[in-house]
Amino acid sequence: MPSDYPPEHHILRDLKLESERPERGRALSYAPLCPAVLTPSGAARLGLVGTVADASGALTALIEALPNRIATQDLSYSASGFARQGPLIASTRLLRTGQSLITVATTLADGCGNDDPDQAEPIGQAIMSFALIPYREGNADLSHLEAESMERRTMALPSSGFKDASLWEALQLEVVDAAAGVVQIPMTDYVRNSFGTINGGVMIMAAEAAAEVAAQEALGAPVAAMSLNYRFLDQTRIGPAQTQTTLMRHGNQGAVAVVRLIDTQRDRHLAGYAVIQLAAL
Repeated sequence: MPSDYPPEHHILRDLKLESERPERGRALSYAPLCPAVLTPSGAARLGLVGTVADASGALTALIEALPNRIATQDLSYSASGFARQGPLIASTRLLRTGQSLITVATTLADGCGNDDPDQAEPIGQAIMSFALIPYREGNADLSHLEAESMERRTMALPSSGFKDASLWEALQLEVVDAAAGVVQIPMTDYVRNSFGTINGGVMIMAAEAAAEVAAQEALGAPVAAMSLNYRFLDQTRIGPAQTQTTLMRHGNQGAVAVVRLIDTQRDRHLAGYAVIQLAAL
């Protein structure tokens, strides 16, 4: 990981993510809820849920992988409710460390004004797997992370936050064709990850936006994304990342969307594949 990552102006800083590892095999991540990350109905966006879950899962898995590195391979999330007050809390436990994959489970909860995960109201469950990437000479030294525990740390700076911008505006997300579920996000320093490609959480945010606009056009009513199955197939190295969306089913109760994420400048290389369930509001 580059020493200057993330840069001063970055999505992870503006989300004001905080993380801690109380013990090995367990991690917690927190994100406050502000208007920028809420749906029109006032619930935390699925893209935020996926990003916070990924942060907590990665902190758990990275320790098991050292001295190697990790990359998120897939993330599945099923919702039982929505976070409306915050902070959004992700509590992760290690499930299995294999030769090529590390698997973790994460409970997502609404703190309802409190940071205590034991008092939070659960809103869903995620399971993630991380692929091991062999250590290469020149990789940053992460040996300091091998301690059994890590105190709570924040990525936010005094200048961090969305100010008056929405999440989509901050990402420079463009709705190209709402009915077809085509949106795109350019490659910028704001969305880059430590590999220099588009952050995985941002890819989930793009998939959610694509499914949402397509479903709303089909139903003629607002919707909220609830459940997600996302497969990371490759890094988005050039960008913009663009979506292709198919509504598999839609009706009065909601819709199911399949979203493909394409790296437009790499011969439309397939970088991600998502199945998203949306509820009509």
